[in-house]
Amino acid sequence: MQKAPSADLWSGQSDETELGFAYRMVDQLLYYLVDRRYSREELARLGFEPAFVDDIIRRVRDNQYKRRLPVIAKLSSRTVDQEFRYPRDWGH
Repeated sequence: MQKAPSADLWSGQSDETELGFAYRMVDQLLYYLVDRRYSREELARLGFEPAFVDDIIRRVRDNQYKRRLPVIAKLSSRTVDQEFRYPRDWGH
């Protein structure tokens, strides 16, 4: 048996119930919204409810800060993730 995704904060809790939508639905919406860059009108033509689209757009916008690197002190002449980029496997 496969368990529904949950933070397990209390018995019977599920992420999808708390969020108010199924992951399958939001994954599909995010594919068209982010990867394909569809407009609200195009998403509506695909059958997505405008209120759902607006809710997800708001959630993405409100959580954008989580995708930014923190400000770090520059202690040398090179800045990590700016001037200092290299492949992870140097073949040691």
